[in-house]
Amino acid sequence: MIPLPLLLNYFEQACKQLLTLADEEVVPSELTLNLNWHRSRIVESQLTALTDTLLEYDGRFDAEAVQDVLREIGVGNFNNVGEGDEELRKTLVKEMEKTNEAAREAFVRSVLFLEMRDDSNHSHDRNLHTHADLDRSALMEYCGLAITAMRLPEIQRFLSNGTKVQEDIKSEVFSIPEERLLYIQRLLWKAVGWEPDTASDQIKHLMEGNSELMNDNEVMETVMKYTSSVRVAATNASMGSDLTESLSTTDGTTRVVNVTYSEKVVTSETIQSLSAPTQNSMNEHKNEQQSLEQKAQRDVAKMRQEIHDEFMSLSPDEQNKTLAKAKQTQDAFLQKVMSTPPGAERVILMKSIDFETQKLLIIHKMWTTGE
Repeated sequence: MIPLPLLLNYFEQACKQLLTLADEEVVPSELTLNLNWHRSRIVESQLTALTDTLLEYDGRFDAEAVQDVLREIGVGNFNNVGEGDEELRKTLVKEMEKTNEAAREAFVRSVLFLEMRDDSNHSHDRNLHTHADLDRSALMEYCGLAITAMRLPEIQRFLSNGTKVQEDIKSEVFSIPEERLLYIQRLLWKAVGWEPDTASDQIKHLMEGNSELMNDNEVMETVMKYTSSVRVAATNASMGSDLTESLSTTDGTTRVVNVTYSEKVVTSETIQSLSAPTQNSMNEHKNEQQSLEQKAQRDVAKMRQEIHDEFMSLSPDEQNKTLAKAKQTQDAFLQKVMSTPPGAERVILMKSIDFETQKLLIIHKMWTTGE
């Protein structure tokens, strides 16, 4: 019998170990640019966590025995878990799921960050697949990597505004979120051994029904999850990492809009109209801009608090109805955004949202993200 506290301690140690992997700088090479190398890295991290955990029990428990129990828990068998009632077992399952998700995220970070380093240094010529038929395993691997990548906070920030995922990674500068998303997709296709353009064409054929894989229900379900996660990531990135933005009106008041979108369009006329600013004018502009941004942030925080307080004053039944309406509004809004071309049309759409819609979108964001 393996004590329940030992297992909980292991899950905690494993999550910590997995988080540290992202801080380790790995040099791209023929050895490391391989998914099996990344898998081994995750397993080694988990084994280190298990070893550290068992040291606290003075060798009273064998690592293989603990691993066997962990596998049993994964299929719902708690026969070899010592003590604990039903609630504690639920906690154990929850912690296992948390650790599994940490492993998935660590794996994607390991793969993606290394691909970014290799791409920025242009250090390796890859023998990538270019034949017509995209194999099932590569497609499933790619979709799994991409779905998890879209959930990573650092990737969401990168997609939104180009923030570096890590200081040592010199990722290219892209002007719009769509370009940054395409960059991530291309890196992941390389990671699974496929030439990105060839693989993208194959995905297109699959979605058009021109592939044998379309008869594979598991594949199609995974591909649908992938397209959904990418669509949401692209929309959120276009709107900004924070869906709440304050727009100053001509009368000096602040209008809260539940979206952020920034897309600069530079023309020859724009360039010709610009004169070189002096250092003083640049500093003055910077200070003024910072002051405006700080005021806007305070106004947004105040508005969010008012919306929160108003919502909390509702009865439980009214709250549930409001949340359901907020979810419907969010879904309809995302569909509308995705059907609107990027650029001026999308900017106009963002600025034309009525206040009631803004409130519902903010409520949906706050209650789904726990803000």
